[in-house]
Amino acid sequence: MSGTIIVGAGINGLLLGALLAHDGERVTVFERNSFPGGRAFLHERDGFTMDYGVHLTRFGPASALATIMRRIGAEVSFRKLGPSYVIDHNGRKVLFPTSPDGIFKSSMFSLAEKVRLIGLLLKIKKGMLNDGLMETSLRDWMNMNRVTGGVRRYLELLSASVMVCPFIEQTSAGEMFRNLYRVFTTGHSAEYLSGGWKPVYEALIGEIRKNGSIHFGKKVDSVIINKGRAAGVKAAGKKHTAERVVINLPVQELFTILPESKFDREYVTLCKNLVPTSGIFFDIALKKKIADYNGLLYTYRPMAYGMLTSNLAAGLAPVGAQILTMLYPTTMEDIRDATIRMERKEELWTAIRKYFPDISDHILWTRVSCLRMVDGAQVNIRQTEDRRPGPSVPGIAGLYLVGDSIAAPGAGGDVGNESVLLTYRAMTGTVLTNAG
Repeated sequence: MSGTIIVGAGINGLLLGALLAHDGERVTVFERNSFPGGRAFLHERDGFTMDYGVHLTRFGPASALATIMRRIGAEVSFRKLGPSYVIDHNGRKVLFPTSPDGIFKSSMFSLAEKVRLIGLLLKIKKGMLNDGLMETSLRDWMNMNRVTGGVRRYLELLSASVMVCPFIEQTSAGEMFRNLYRVFTTGHSAEYLSGGWKPVYEALIGEIRKNGSIHFGKKVDSVIINKGRAAGVKAAGKKHTAERVVINLPVQELFTILPESKFDREYVTLCKNLVPTSGIFFDIALKKKIADYNGLLYTYRPMAYGMLTSNLAAGLAPVGAQILTMLYPTTMEDIRDATIRMERKEELWTAIRKYFPDISDHILWTRVSCLRMVDGAQVNIRQTEDRRPGPSVPGIAGLYLVGDSIAAPGAGGDVGNESVLLTYRAMTGTVLTNAG
């Protein structure tokens, strides 16, 4: 077999595979699970189609996802979010602003704080905070600039949602400001696919199968390396040869299929020790419509957020029913400890009841997910973009990485989508530019 083998049918492996297949490359994908999507798979039950947690696309039509779908002739559209809210520190529900107009309408801030926040956002919009703050934590930056009150809480909540990291002592202020700068320059914040994620998966799989194949339920045991070059994989006891191999696994798992002895110790340590984002999701099937919210719903204590996805895309829930999904970002240690994990789950239920006190009366079923890895890399002061592995594996020709744990811009899921463009460029020399 010639062409390219991709290990893993996660969303980013599929995106890259579809790009290569569209170019005429023979692509073969091996996936250990019986379904596509990896940590972004879809759960279908009783007429509900649920994402695996919160899956918004930052920058909408200007995103890497949109760029790739346009390239393969399967353009997608996006739904902008409506007003967002937060249950603030005092227990009051207030408008969580997503625009300058919203800042002045929100009772989250005093008048002086509103003026100060507008000034800060103008600096971010002009790119004045893009450089020199990568290794400065958001906490340290706010302390140095005496940011307090509503503005501080607002930035803390942005850290939790934009960066999927509520730990302000860890969040890179520079990375966060750079992400917000892109929101301003593209004119698009986090948006939801108008048709949900299912049509995206169907289009990507269809494109790959035009000139290749996807093998579900087939785990790759190892990558074949011959004379310093990737030459294929071993899967289910058989050898499959290829000119190039792409690994769509978190870099923490690389050496389950690669021999550590082939790599520099520093590279092995970098990959193995990369800290992921962690958290608890509640995906809830509701038998009736309980609210019209079509924006994000935050709580300050605990620092959680989510949305009613079925209010953003028709067909995700049966007529008259609804889907609520909420995320509580936390630490991997919290997830590992059974006692703390139970405490965190109860805290998330408490957060949900702040919006919907009688929600228990309307629940059909709930899927609870306690994930050590929500995204492959937490974008913290020690793991900024330049401190993560790149798309080409050092010392092994024809071996590439793709996914949300490598060196690509953004935070959360958009790191993975952006990584597809970088890996595609490394493999083909072709530059695809995001454009709304």
